[in-house]
Amino acid sequence: MNENKGTEIINNNPTKRKDNNEMKKKLMKIMLIVVGILVLLLIIVLIFSLISGGNKSYEEIEQDLKNAAIKYYDVQSGLLPQEEGETVTVRASALADAGYMKPLSELREGESCNGRVEVTKVGDNIIYTPYLDCGDNYTTKELYKAVLEQGIVTSGNGLYDMNGEKVYRGDSVNNYVSLDNAIFRIVKVTADNKLLLTLNEMESTLSAYYDDRYNPDRMYNSGFNDYKISRVYEYLDNLYNNKLDISILSSNDKTKLASFNLCVGKRTPTETVNNNSIECSDVLENQMIGLLTVSDYMNASLDANCRATTDRSCQNYNYLKLKDTEWWLATGNSLNSYEVYVVKGNGYIEENTASGYKRIRPVIVLNNNVMIKSGTGTASDPFVLK
Repeated sequence: MNENKGTEIINNNPTKRKDNNEMKKKLMKIMLIVVGILVLLLIIVLIFSLISGGNKSYEEIEQDLKNAAIKYYDVQSGLLPQEEGETVTVRASALADAGYMKPLSELREGESCNGRVEVTKVGDNIIYTPYLDCGDNYTTKELYKAVLEQGIVTSGNGLYDMNGEKVYRGDSVNNYVSLDNAIFRIVKVTADNKLLLTLNEMESTLSAYYDDRYNPDRMYNSGFNDYKISRVYEYLDNLYNNKLDISILSSNDKTKLASFNLCVGKRTPTETVNNNSIECSDVLENQMIGLLTVSDYMNASLDANCRATTDRSCQNYNYLKLKDTEWWLATGNSLNSYEVYVVKGNGYIEENTASGYKRIRPVIVLNNNVMIKSGTGTASDPFVLK
């Protein structure tokens, strides 16, 4: 009897009941706050969805175009380009009609957009390049167009119109390009809007003899200054084909390249013609990698006294100069069979026996359909490619 009464007194303790009620009120308040936050988030998402109309970003649409074109040509493989450099085009409307993507009008509601994919054969690869044009709102832009938008100058650092090409000159120019494995510099935009690039900096391991064969003219292993049979030609081929311990080009980078004719003609130390006509009197066709010519290096200098091959003024106002680093040019000395031009550590050009061991500064050419993703070309904000 007494034990039951004690239990009843404990269960009916007013203080205990009050604490339980307070706890329930706190839990209810927390639940209401959580529900309120969830409702607010849903409202925000709904408002954003109504404002955007569910539109995809321009970059997402470009990727849709590319993916759709790949599927389209998986079925229509007979329409793919067959010859090196050949390009075929499929329009967004055809891809939508075939059911491989939504119409552009649904992907960007309220905008008038046109799109296409250009499909090009480059070596053993088929390259799909999407183009999207939404008027003033957005247009897919090639790298060469971004370069040309910097404007042509007639004095000071910048891009010059020279011999039908657009050439960077001076010691401070915005021509940096970030590839997957290395930073390059744009040397010039060619007449067909391709871009000649050279490696910005070189690691010490990127070195080779120009040539080290026995030369009967010298009765010594002085090598030959004929690029076509040189050791450096073999070295660059191995570098491009990933047969060395160092890699400057990823497989993705290589899909953006174009083959080119490498100018390997020889010139004298006193030659003043710098439009590449002498170097290009002899060419090695369909190359994917090479070296700069003497004319390429001379043209980068703004010094009016840089007139002849070995003028020391060519080191002045020249972004291609690398301090304390000697590196090979492609060009040989036409006065003999064993000397090749090098850029010295202080930046001028000098003859050097081909058997010398110097740094290698490779040259590549980007195709004219390579697209820019971001960047302004400065050292801190280089051009980044899609």
